[in-house]
Amino acid sequence: MQVLKEKHVNFILSKLTHFGRIITLSLFLLSYSFTHAQKEVDPMLEFAKQQVAQEAYYAAISTLDSYLSYNKNDTSALYWKAHCFYKLKNFIAAEDNYRTLLKISPRNFAGNVDMANMYILQKKYKDALPYYNTALSINGIDASIVNSRGMCYYYNEKFELAIKDFKQVIKLDPTNYKAYNNLGSATYNNQNIANASKVDLITAEELFSKAVEIKPDFPLSYRNRGVVRYYLEKNDEAYKDLMKTILLDPKDENAQYYLGKLLYRQKKYPKAIQFYDNAISLASDRPEIYIDRGVCYLDMKNIEEARNDFFKAFQLGQDKGYAAYQLARTYGAESMKNNAFNYLRDAKKYGLFNDINNFSVLASDKYFEEWAKDKDFYELVQELKFGKKK
Repeated sequence: MQVLKEKHVNFILSKLTHFGRIITLSLFLLSYSFTHAQKEVDPMLEFAKQQVAQEAYYAAISTLDSYLSYNKNDTSALYWKAHCFYKLKNFIAAEDNYRTLLKISPRNFAGNVDMANMYILQKKYKDALPYYNTALSINGIDASIVNSRGMCYYYNEKFELAIKDFKQVIKLDPTNYKAYNNLGSATYNNQNIANASKVDLITAEELFSKAVEIKPDFPLSYRNRGVVRYYLEKNDEAYKDLMKTILLDPKDENAQYYLGKLLYRQKKYPKAIQFYDNAISLASDRPEIYIDRGVCYLDMKNIEEARNDFFKAFQLGQDKGYAAYQLARTYGAESMKNNAFNYLRDAKKYGLFNDINNFSVLASDKYFEEWAKDKDFYELVQELKFGKKK
């Protein structure tokens, strides 16, 4: 048997308790003798891999640092050190170590895949793409990697490329339920779901149904199918899908949100408020949920709660113009003309009336109808259309 280097044995023993040293060293020596009969493997590196397998990532990093102090370009050690930081979600350190690895070995398959996956976790989809492409060029077509690349294209709004990847995954693996789900999403988001064609919505519904058939406990497919059915106005089926989603995943804020929208459509306002509340408790930074809950409160004639929601949406800032318009409506409901007019001017300031079609909505809004023949209102509309007279 090849003689162990004394420093390796001492290092490993230093990491163990006194009680476990004899048994551990005996097992290690036995393993070492069989391993080295075929190929020399450094025991310190093998010990680090065992620590990784046990999820002792900090200890593994310490072991790998010691190993790299005299094998600084060992690609296996560099990979495992980067991988430890990745698992610890220390993405800055992980990226630094992966870059060191890939500088030495640019076509390291595991390094490229990990680097891409790390960027996905950080929602840096554009940064992930070249690493997935390199991984695919090394090992050929892999369904899992193609699916992940498709998601990068999807989130970068390159829907045609995303659709191509998801179709390739399905061809490689007809039972890949995630690919069916992703393909369904890419089909209607190619246009934006609110403006999607009925044909695309029906196609997406079929794809989500296929995902549900393959994986009956996958909540995302139920939610996506429920949302599509909401836009197809299949209210009963949409309700069943969305309720199934929150049964499987109570923290899905989109399912909670669309249940609120669906129940509002059916004029079941108190129940709608409950689901809007649930959605906001899960995602308190989404202005569209506050807007929709506010509209529901306004229709319930709860002006104060409606105004609070619209003001919160205005503060969040994603669509200040629409939030300002809704605030104007709350003042219209109370016949407070000056306040209503000021918020309509804010709506203009933040771009709501850039579309001429919005003026027809303004003219027919029930909260402003009492001023329909009012000279001040007429002048305001002219101001919103053409700007203030000098």
